[in-house]
Amino acid sequence: MNLPVKIASRPSALALVQVDEIIQDLKAHGKVFDHQIVKIETAGDKDKITPLTNSSDNFFTDAIDAALLDGRADIAIHSAKDLPQHLPKGLKIFALTKGMDDKDAWVSRMHWKDLPPNASVGTSSILRQKQILHMRPDVTIVNIRGTIHERLQLVKESKVDGIIVAACALKRLNLETEIKDIFPWEGMPLQGQLAVVGRHNDHELENLFSGIDVRRHYGHVTLVGAGPGDCELITLKGIKALEKADCVIYDYLVDASLLQYTPRAEHIYAGKRKGQHSLSQEDLSRLLKEKAFAGKRIVRLKGGDPLIFGRGADEIQYLRSYHINVDIVPGITSATGIPSSLGVPLTARGISSSVAFVSGHEEDEDRDHPKPVNIPKADTLVFLMGLTKLAIILESLQKAGWSKDTPVMIIANGTKPNEQIVQGTIATIEEMVKKENIKPPALIVVGKTIDLYKPAFKKTFMHCGTHPEMYTQLGKVLHWPMIDIKPVVMDEFQQKHFLQSFEAANIIVCTSWYAAEYFVKALRLVKPVSHFENKVFAVIGRRTEKALQAHNIKAAIVSQEETAEGLLKAIAEHVDLKEKHILFPRSSLPNPFLKEALIAHGAQVNEITIYENIKPAKRDLPSGNIDGVIFTSPSTVRNFLTDYGTIPLSWQIMAKGSVTLKTLQDAGYQHATSLS
Repeated sequence: MNLPVKIASRPSALALVQVDEIIQDLKAHGKVFDHQIVKIETAGDKDKITPLTNSSDNFFTDAIDAALLDGRADIAIHSAKDLPQHLPKGLKIFALTKGMDDKDAWVSRMHWKDLPPNASVGTSSILRQKQILHMRPDVTIVNIRGTIHERLQLVKESKVDGIIVAACALKRLNLETEIKDIFPWEGMPLQGQLAVVGRHNDHELENLFSGIDVRRHYGHVTLVGAGPGDCELITLKGIKALEKADCVIYDYLVDASLLQYTPRAEHIYAGKRKGQHSLSQEDLSRLLKEKAFAGKRIVRLKGGDPLIFGRGADEIQYLRSYHINVDIVPGITSATGIPSSLGVPLTARGISSSVAFVSGHEEDEDRDHPKPVNIPKADTLVFLMGLTKLAIILESLQKAGWSKDTPVMIIANGTKPNEQIVQGTIATIEEMVKKENIKPPALIVVGKTIDLYKPAFKKTFMHCGTHPEMYTQLGKVLHWPMIDIKPVVMDEFQQKHFLQSFEAANIIVCTSWYAAEYFVKALRLVKPVSHFENKVFAVIGRRTEKALQAHNIKAAIVSQEETAEGLLKAIAEHVDLKEKHILFPRSSLPNPFLKEALIAHGAQVNEITIYENIKPAKRDLPSGNIDGVIFTSPSTVRNFLTDYGTIPLSWQIMAKGSVTLKTLQDAGYQHATSLS
């Protein structure tokens, strides 16, 4: 490294304070070196007239960048928010510092709330102008330029009633007393942070500053497309991302069963249904940023493909403005996945050689005053998020020259067990939608390729358990859960008893996915670092085995017969149960058979209620044709009969497991059959 290190900086007092801040930060990390400050005026320093709204991207870095590239300087120190979107070729950011304060300050003789009507407000930022006018449409915006001291002088000379400046700038110059108020909004990206820039091949200098680079501690965000609806249509790469996640933020259209792949992650529901958002887009983006700043591996799980009508581009742009790494795992978009699952081609030789995807709603469109839809030129059109504007879409199609006889298909909840399909024409489809009571989310397909659709006859089964996707081979499966599963929240005494039971156990018995999943989660709450090497896990079925595998736990005994009797047989064949201590995490609705049988074999059994199995609120049975019903546990049978009194005689009745079958037979349904 050539000494002294030549540090390029703008000549303002604030810029020089920022250089000293970096030097002191390095000293705190044990890095001391000879340096020389090279003061360089940029275009922004020389031109104090041009509004920043009309200035170039590198207005405050151009001359400094040139000095780095021609060797007059070795590094440059900038306010990070002044960096251009793309650095010149040959330069790179060596370090970003931790932000001092990212808020905007109000400087004035009066508080913001006391600002009179039609006051003048000085700012140099387009974003700040929009925020101010949103709060106070009556004020006059004055574009201001100059150093912090020059801007403060505008207030003192009453040329403006107040100015908006970065709070960090005032704090760095020991001018904090000038602050009247702090605004509630989020500041500019990178506001309060400093950036060290150097030549991309100067590894020695890059290493010198690596210790103060906060990006080393950032996590990363992966946008994952969950597919069109069916949870099995997510990609393998998407599942791998979920398995590694610390936090998953998921949308309304995402099948919540995909969260089973995220055993250690925090789950945050973001909503994002039209007109009903659990989080605003701004709050959601900030949440992603804060989780990444905390070093988390975040999966942003979005329906369909994350970059097709899903605000994915907004999220990527926002995160990258903070230099947070973002990866994208593509998904099957509903625009193609849903028609394909029905055998409806979007292009076909001699019929359609072009297809266009259209959003049914424009950005920030007023729900009470919907706009006409711009119809692109294509043989097949696919409208996403358009059902609530169906009448306007149909009118727009006719104005664009589409015949009233053009085929139209609408698919609600495509690829899911409760999928609904209506098929008609531009002239008839609206009445058909009303008749069939079609609700969003729905896809609208327009074009002659719809005539190639041949509906396959499938029986419709109501599924009363928790994982309907396991039975789609039987036909159309309508999920109608008769149980609601929730983890038990333990108090301090229960947690202590649970931990003691775990440590004393030789064998841990899990009879369901929920038992395995909630057992591990509950244990890690009381003992984050748990060791399982000396524990024998005995489980029912592959699904329960996979739940443990997601936590890097291997089950020694797996009963292929998915019943309590089958598990007892498998355990007895592998282990001498005499005087063994067994921990049995179970639901709030115990099946006494397994505990009593294990005790009869000489074991000591400690049952722990790990999750609640409760009956959901009663709903009216679906009005459509139902051919059969699937019960997956005795409680699903009992809850169904409690709500509806009887099972229709015309329905085919199927039961998972011998205990469920016996419950049905004891209730008088001798014609029920077993799925096992």
